[in-house]
Amino acid sequence: MTALGMEHVTSRREMIRFFDGYSAERKEELDERKTKRPLVKSHLLEILDSVSERGPDGLVNIFERRGLGLKRIDDDLYQARSQSGDLVGFLEPLRPRLIALYSNWDASSLGALVRNLVLRSPEIDHVWLSGLTFNVLWEVVTRLSHRNRFARLVFTHDSVYEVDGIPQAAADAEEEASDGEEQDPSDDVHVIAERRAARFQLVDRVRVVSEKLAQLQQTYSPLYAISQLRFPSPIGRGGHDFYDNGKVTNCSESFRDHRSHLLFVLRIYEEMLRRTEEQAWYGVKTSVAVPREFRRIVGAPLVIQFAEPLEPRVFDYWIESTFGRQRNRFRLWGHPIRLGPTKVHVYGLDRHLWHPLFLELTARGCVAIIPDRTCGNTIHRLVTNIQRFIDPGAKAYLGDQPYAAMVRDSSRDIQYVDAE
Repeated sequence: MTALGMEHVTSRREMIRFFDGYSAERKEELDERKTKRPLVKSHLLEILDSVSERGPDGLVNIFERRGLGLKRIDDDLYQARSQSGDLVGFLEPLRPRLIALYSNWDASSLGALVRNLVLRSPEIDHVWLSGLTFNVLWEVVTRLSHRNRFARLVFTHDSVYEVDGIPQAAADAEEEASDGEEQDPSDDVHVIAERRAARFQLVDRVRVVSEKLAQLQQTYSPLYAISQLRFPSPIGRGGHDFYDNGKVTNCSESFRDHRSHLLFVLRIYEEMLRRTEEQAWYGVKTSVAVPREFRRIVGAPLVIQFAEPLEPRVFDYWIESTFGRQRNRFRLWGHPIRLGPTKVHVYGLDRHLWHPLFLELTARGCVAIIPDRTCGNTIHRLVTNIQRFIDPGAKAYLGDQPYAAMVRDSSRDIQYVDAE
């Protein structure tokens, strides 16, 4: 699994040079449609916001406890190895709370490693880019890119809670749902899922997509669930494919340009975290009295409104799958209290940092009280997964502010800069 030559990298400059050469070779293969080795991929992760855990030793300890060994080779650059000793790639903190794991492992092996790392680690979470966020990032693409460049968008909505059968079927479907990887078309011959599922890939010139996308979304709501967006490279062919779970694939000939796009999007995401946390902690206040150790939860409500109400059976599957399984996609824990056929209250915990939160879930949407000091990633994860797995046309508000407007404001003053 170890890539030839990668183990000899001893500095950031050497890493960039190595991945630059590797990316150029893969781009030639992509153009010929004969890829011989995996593309370079980056996984963007959010880590515990704690002064004691931000230093080099704290970062090493967090990942070593979860089976990823780190060896510092440059300022804020680490060589990353799996438990078996295989060289995975390099880990680099790009912002105080946001890090990138660079690798040329194959997508399935790397995806499984990162997914298990997050599920086992309260301190670590994916960077979550919802369909609402991607709609704003698409506006950024139209500003940065020449109108005749080709854009690529993928729309994914998979109603895993609509499967026919017992509630366990919904859990199994959720566990098997793709994280946006390319699928073998022959898979559809063997199993046709008895549930609503939509996956579209749209490749066209930027000017064409910008003229038609809003109209198409109004016609068919799954097109709101953008799960993948390409930023065309400004310096050459191809681009950089951002996925909703923070994975980014370099489909360009330049790793340097790839890293610049990571920094650009992470600066937007960092501003999103700041704004959502300030709004949740200090905006419109809602106080909820809860029993025992939770006492009172005070914070601005996150309100998500479904475009269409859920059927009672689908609502039940969603609740059972989320709160009846330890490894659920929403990373939530709690005991739902039934208040009606399609209404529950949950006094629960977010498995990322184990902070308490209060949820009211109904067939028409959900309300989450996000208390002071809760990570903003909780908000972005909830919105992302509801759009992808429950209702692609859902609208979200944080306090009295539309979620999409907060994302748009976060991107407004961030400038793309070619990073060294």
